[in-house]
Amino acid sequence: MRFFLLLLPVIAGAQPVPGGFALGMNATQLQQADPALKRVPHPARLSGGLAGIWSGGDVRLGEVALTPTFFLAEGELRRVEYLAHDGLAATYAALLAWARGMWGAELASNAPEGAYASWDTPELQAYLQRTVTPRGEQVRLVTRKRALKDAGEL
Repeated sequence: MRFFLLLLPVIAGAQPVPGGFALGMNATQLQQADPALKRVPHPARLSGGLAGIWSGGDVRLGEVALTPTFFLAEGELRRVEYLAHDGLAATYAALLAWARGMWGAELASNAPEGAYASWDTPELQAYLQRTVTPRGEQVRLVTRKRALKDAGEL
């Protein structure tokens, strides 16, 4: 991982995200950055051609352990979803504090079904979500490359 961190400035358009990865990496760079990388048996498919085809080794943010799933489109890492090992309120609070330290104040909402906080920077968008489902509570942090739209597309 240390080797990869030295390469970050070289990767054009790279935006660092938790775990020493960078949005904009290609699959080879991602494999070099995480030796524990493995293919997901049933990739999640999202709009824009995004496919969650790789899962990585655990990433720690403070005391919270997260498992990342990497979404690529057109050969480029554009989204990383980090799933917490537990969905406890304390996990959400710890990740919220970490994210505030990284990206500043959040746009937040709270409802009986869960809590949500989001951040926008010039390079990336991120959100933290705690949901309550019949299967239990879940906390996930999502970072994605900011999608800039041409005025002609609006």
